[in-house]
Amino acid sequence: MFGEQEAEHVAALTSAIKSLGGTPVAKPQFVFPVSNEKTFLALASVLENTGVGAYNGAAPSLSSKEVLATAGSIVQIEGRHAAAIDLLINRSPTPSGGFDVPLTKAEVLAKIGPLIKK
Repeated sequence: MFGEQEAEHVAALTSAIKSLGGTPVAKPQFVFPVSNEKTFLALASVLENTGVGAYNGAAPSLSSKEVLATAGSIVQIEGRHAAAIDLLINRSPTPSGGFDVPLTKAEVLAKIGPLIKK
């Protein structure tokens, strides 16, 4: 289910970017260092929670209401994915303080960059 939803997110963002005359970035190749369910869930938690922070960090720079609306509807699902995974690994599904922390591009790349095959 999560994989299908992630594919829908990519399609929606790609469509929104193209409709505004933009060119979406090429899909990178990934390296996922997982060997069992425990390492898979730990990596999934990092990916989903980083995704939420990335969307929240990017939102203020979006000038297109269409792209902002698309991203806003996606980040809610990413948050639900993150919460479901975090519950499976006995981690709190909500951040302390009651607010998600927006991440900068550099913070996102620090977390996700090692997973991108160069």
